[in-house]
Amino acid sequence: MHLHALKAPTFLHLSEAQCSEMLFRIRWPEGYRCPRCRSSGYSVIRTRRLPLYECVDCRKQCSVISGTVMERSRTPLSKWFTAAALIAYGCVSAAYLARRIGVTYKTAWLMLHKLRDAMAGALEGELLTGLVRLHTGIANRHLIPSFGGLHPTEHPYIIGASVNEAGEPERIRIALDSGGDTYKGKITPEGALHFIGQYVDASGTVELTVDSPGRLDALAVKKIGWSIECDIRMFHGTVGAKHLHYYLQEGVYRYIGKRTGGDAVAKLMRLFGSSGAPDRRAIVGRPEPPRPDWISYRNMHRMNRRMRELAAELSTAKSSA
Repeated sequence: MHLHALKAPTFLHLSEAQCSEMLFRIRWPEGYRCPRCRSSGYSVIRTRRLPLYECVDCRKQCSVISGTVMERSRTPLSKWFTAAALIAYGCVSAAYLARRIGVTYKTAWLMLHKLRDAMAGALEGELLTGLVRLHTGIANRHLIPSFGGLHPTEHPYIIGASVNEAGEPERIRIALDSGGDTYKGKITPEGALHFIGQYVDASGTVELTVDSPGRLDALAVKKIGWSIECDIRMFHGTVGAKHLHYYLQEGVYRYIGKRTGGDAVAKLMRLFGSSGAPDRRAIVGRPEPPRPDWISYRNMHRMNRRMRELAAELSTAKSSA
């Protein structure tokens, strides 16, 4: 069910010229700037479906969709805008999008992947600050657990969050297990260090206190992971490992957007109007991430002890800094 999609605005009633003008204002809110020489002078060539803007100084020609997720696409801008509005509100399946905007499944699938790529790109370099708590989750989770290992489609991940004084997660990051970051539903010391080094600012304070079985006390963080997992399962079923990272980042982007407030559709429109996207070949050819090993024996007591030592080391380093 896509009930949330009923709240999303639609742009299907707009003409291509109206959408082109809207995208022009999104891309160049202070007036056109040549992407090569940054000159503000230009002339307009209107012999194509979308106008071309030619710089009067260097003669560089630029379409309104050049350098955006819509580059090289023949799909009308009104359908792209509607797709962005739908995914800004919640998960959208390619089958639903195809019906809603009147394109083929193949086209809808590619549009959504390009939008997810832009969402993931917007999160790159964004580090967690303040008090940071970590937990684990499993994407494509099976209702009946597999004792000892993982089902072939299951893939664990680590979720981290900056929490406020009330313990509520403010900003989050999710990283798929790249091999050895988790073990039987628990974060390994190596995985904690890997996540911290990649996603936590040096000024942040990471809380790694674990109980006797090695569980972290961060239920509020875990609930966000559950919510993103459930959305993926409900609207997409099982997602292939090569694309799973982007589906998770879509959930992260939307969660942060809700916490920070503002017009979600407007923010996403600005994003996909300012960033490029891979073509179909690059998306289909994404590498398969490594499978974590939960079958080989690992001494859990030693792993938990090392995690406590790591927590103490991080606390000492923070207090002496």
